[in-house]
Amino acid sequence: MSIFSPAGKLAAVRYQRIAALVDAGSAEAASIALAEAGLASEIIDETTLDKPPPGMIGLVVYLDEPALSPEPGGGAEARLRALFAEAGVGAAVTATLCDDETWRDKWKEYFKPRRVGRFVIAPSWEPYLARAGETVLEMDPGRAFGTGGHASTRLCLELLDGPPAASFLDVGCGSGVLAIACALLWPDASGSAIDVDPEAVEVTRENAEKNRVQERIAMSTTPLGDVAGRFALVLGNLSAETLTALAPSLCARVAPGGRLVASGILCEQADAVAAVLCAHGLTLSGSRDEEGWRGLVMARPF
Repeated sequence: MSIFSPAGKLAAVRYQRIAALVDAGSAEAASIALAEAGLASEIIDETTLDKPPPGMIGLVVYLDEPALSPEPGGGAEARLRALFAEAGVGAAVTATLCDDETWRDKWKEYFKPRRVGRFVIAPSWEPYLARAGETVLEMDPGRAFGTGGHASTRLCLELLDGPPAASFLDVGCGSGVLAIACALLWPDASGSAIDVDPEAVEVTRENAEKNRVQERIAMSTTPLGDVAGRFALVLGNLSAETLTALAPSLCARVAPGGRLVASGILCEQADAVAAVLCAHGLTLSGSRDEEGWRGLVMARPF
């Protein structure tokens, strides 16, 4: 059993940010080592605000205050080094004690309006005047991840160019960007947004209110297996490992004639993930690549 709490930074006002810098070729092995220890990690690459050196990838884990080590270099930080050593991954590991205000201030410094396909994602504190043909999402990441800046999220947004969906389900909603995009794109649609983290659900609620779509999105921590009904569109911006593990429940939520948009998948992992999803009744109907990541569109026949 891991000594880490998977609750992450959102469970406390103070939290520890542990960052590991690894060679790009070792990133997958490092990510798997973290996942096997029960830890979710954030990827830092050339698409993110804090860019690593060329040829390197950063993996960041957030731990709440009970997991903090009283000694520099001890506790969770030392265990993370040991995990990577056991996996044969060379990593430079550093730990920083942060708080929620530090997190918000950093995002306010770097988060500017960005165009993603037909959408413009704009921070709530910086007014943006929409141009013709633009759909503006007003977002405040607050205490949850997700501003549309990472390639995996951009792929999901770009893959919303299919037919209108009357209903949608955003699995692992984070800050709510995908669910809100669906509600804005299709004014007659309604859906659900779920996340295992209650703070992410609350941030999604706040962002839905900013975009005046809160009445059409049901937000909760309901486990995917307990979600009732089927949806015309299911969105899973997760990881290859999580998509594979959740494949039975994800596919069961796709209505006849509906589709699943799956992202968070490295290109070299995509065929294996698609095969698992196909084994649960879906067919591959499209894909898109960006910066080493692939988004899949899986369809359920009528």
